[in-house]
Amino acid sequence: MSLEPIRWGILGAGHIAGKWASDLAQVPGAILQAVWARVPAKAEAFAGMHGASRVSNSVVDLLGHGDLDVVYVATPHGRHLPDTLACLEAGIPVLCEKAFALDAMQAHQMVRTARTRGIFLMEALWTRFLPCFQTAKELVESGEIGRILSVRSDFGFQAPYDPTRRLWDPAMGGGALLDIGLYPLFFAREFLGPFRSFDVSWVAAPNGVDREIRVTGVHDHDSRSDSFATFDAVTPCECELVGERGTLRFERMFHTQTNLTLVDKHGSSKSFPANPRGHGYGFEIEHVGNCLRDGLTESPLWPLDRTLNQMELLDSILSTLRGTPSRLSWLDPRSLRTEA
Repeated sequence: MSLEPIRWGILGAGHIAGKWASDLAQVPGAILQAVWARVPAKAEAFAGMHGASRVSNSVVDLLGHGDLDVVYVATPHGRHLPDTLACLEAGIPVLCEKAFALDAMQAHQMVRTARTRGIFLMEALWTRFLPCFQTAKELVESGEIGRILSVRSDFGFQAPYDPTRRLWDPAMGGGALLDIGLYPLFFAREFLGPFRSFDVSWVAAPNGVDREIRVTGVHDHDSRSDSFATFDAVTPCECELVGERGTLRFERMFHTQTNLTLVDKHGSSKSFPANPRGHGYGFEIEHVGNCLRDGLTESPLWPLDRTLNQMELLDSILSTLRGTPSRLSWLDPRSLRTEA
């Protein structure tokens, strides 16, 4: 039985968009219909490489042909708000790259528009849909490692300082936190629940954005998390969940299609191979397609409220960095509440 085709448009033709488009070609029922990029030559080359049916010379043109079922917004972070709103106002569903927006206020505006118009919107947090992540969630929920005591993860690579590049440009969401730090924080939140409080230590680049950041958090039942991101060094890029009955480790490049290793309290280990498929973006592409075919306006696996939670956490962290010392603390007022 053939699937109802889902016709995709793409805003942006950068590196990630290219990997994403190559995976889209392997997803049954997914069609790359149109592409737009800020540099027309890049859009033309992208369309030729990935088989897009047409190239648009503007966002308005991309959205105005009536031949799109959904748009993947893969432009720099600073464009996510206007590009997403343009799609939603044209009545077209959106998969928007992470970080979803520059701040929580923008994120709330995007979500409010989608909900008011009843149009599908989802943050492209692709890790949530990977089989290895799903397996880890199942192992944890089945009690394989018992109650989780701590989650530690790191993500680091070397990026030479250049304030003209997106990685370092504050107007484009530059800084280690929004670019890569959100992954360790996502794992901490998914496996330990909301942050009750956190401490932040960081190193600033010459223009003031965070080139390195560490967030140590306290969660329910006094469980702890350690989330580290840096542009200054290549780190192991692993995630380790320590439980009362064992340890679960996501191996190198923990946010991708990676292997899992489960070690019980007696030292016996068991491996869960990743069995990669493409770059790994196909799973979120399939999920969005299924949501649209089912008439959903939000993902049941990564709903908009969780995106807003994530953006509010990132906001809380960033607010501690603006004009403040390099060692800071934050406490969720809700954690001070006591039962009457």
